[in-house]
Amino acid sequence: MIRLTQAALLARLSGRVIRWQPLLGALLLTGAILAWPHDEPLTWKGAVWSLRAIAALITLAVVFVLDDAAADMLASVPLSLGVRTALRVGFALVWIVPIWGVSLLVLAPDMPTVWILWSTVELAGLLAAGLAGAALARRRGMREPGVVAAPGVAGGWLLLFTLPGPVAMFTLRPQDWTGAHLRWSLLLVAGLAVLIRMSRDPARR
Repeated sequence: MIRLTQAALLARLSGRVIRWQPLLGALLLTGAILAWPHDEPLTWKGAVWSLRAIAALITLAVVFVLDDAAADMLASVPLSLGVRTALRVGFALVWIVPIWGVSLLVLAPDMPTVWILWSTVELAGLLAAGLAGAALARRRGMREPGVVAAPGVAGGWLLLFTLPGPVAMFTLRPQDWTGAHLRWSLLLVAGLAVLIRMSRDPARR
């Protein structure tokens, strides 16, 4: 019962100190992408690239949820760093799931059904990598790791365009879909592993 009370208190405090501005900015830009008027009907490739842009915007915003401007205040709550991180990520998911769901509903009719899965895997991989980068920066003592993680996400996203055919991540060729998204899945697993590792209390590492 005590831990539940502590978790509820921490949830209220975290909700107050999370940087919501990047999330709101990403929401507005996502709305602009979905509502953008096109002179011609959107092709399935155009729909996929729209989802990729939305995934990048979401990730750029989400890395700021680990910012801890009130670290001293939150540190007084006797809950582990993992619990505190899980609460922050939970706040982000409450925002991400409906935004991504609406994006899929709007764009899915214009693309092959399999790309609903593939695009979601790409989003999950980006999110895991971005949050892992923010957690690494936080481990180095930064109270605003999003300031470092966001440029890293942008640079990494652009770097993916330079990968050659055999290891390409952004591909639209049907014969390359499976291999590319296996690599996205590996990025997802690696990102989650780093995030979990960096969310353990130092004394337990």
